[in-house]
Amino acid sequence: MHRMGRNMTVKKTIFGEIGTDPVYSYKITNKNETSIDVLTYAATWQNFEVVEDGVKHSLIEHFDNLDDYIKTPYMVGKTIGRVAGRIKDAKFSINGVDYQMTPNNGKNVMHSGDHGLQSQNFDSTIDSDNSVLFTHTVKGEDEFPGTLTVEVRYSLNDDDEVQITYNAKTDHDTLFNPTCHVYFDIDDENIRQQQLKINSKRFVDVDAKKIPTGKLLATTNAYDFKNFKKIGQGLKQLKPLDKVEFDDAFVVNKKAATLKSEHRAIDLYTDRDGLVIFTANPVDALKAQNHEFSSIAMELQTLPDAIHHPDFGNTILLANQEVSYTNKYKYRKLN
Repeated sequence: MHRMGRNMTVKKTIFGEIGTDPVYSYKITNKNETSIDVLTYAATWQNFEVVEDGVKHSLIEHFDNLDDYIKTPYMVGKTIGRVAGRIKDAKFSINGVDYQMTPNNGKNVMHSGDHGLQSQNFDSTIDSDNSVLFTHTVKGEDEFPGTLTVEVRYSLNDDDEVQITYNAKTDHDTLFNPTCHVYFDIDDENIRQQQLKINSKRFVDVDAKKIPTGKLLATTNAYDFKNFKKIGQGLKQLKPLDKVEFDDAFVVNKKAATLKSEHRAIDLYTDRDGLVIFTANPVDALKAQNHEFSSIAMELQTLPDAIHHPDFGNTILLANQEVSYTNKYKYRKLN
């Protein structure tokens, strides 16, 4: 199926099957031949490809088959929700009512449990000549309260900007803080050579289980990305702290970050207050064990475990309310 705009195309194909349920892929292509591929499974951002001087470059970590997306523990490209990140002790309260969920990360709940949006196959439609709309209704899986209707819209414009919009409404007080678990690797050079700038003066202090303590720390030394810095340099600066990877949440506002190489850059924008970065290797388990990272996840969201820290932002969605969040990712060719 094609829908043609003046400069845009959206093409739908079958990517695989879950049981008897087809998983569809949609490719949106703009006038510059920049394209994104998105999947109904987990409303996944499967690829982001640009053409420079006739040569295609993929900017994100991706798999070419459904099986790898289902098997990977790294949530590659998936929509995470209802709530991204960890919730302490797998419990929370809204308006004096306590809710207890099934832990799936020690005593805590991670990425909303084992039946979150990241494990669902969404309904889908071509929404316009440059966007695809995914919809799914979550009905109290993993003990979250309420029936939650979620829409995830991916669009690509002729300025090479990808926009992901999350809309949700609920029939019961609940939580909502989704993200796209996309991993960037924007060039042929090692991810350690790529440079990162995060517009942040504070990041979230966590305990040994990666649960926020409630404190915000100044972005100094390893965590200082206020000016462009090679990711490898940041990783070296972690060594004296006995840390081998980034898995950290930064306080951001609007233009959150830029990742750049010699040839190109990606600017990240958000209307929420958090950016989680995670250095990883989802494609090679042995290299991952040796901390040979292939990419960096950059997750735009409200700060993790915000329900327990009021100054982290609001993730409460009250009954009969609607909410909308937008993440943007803009590609720029540098030379």
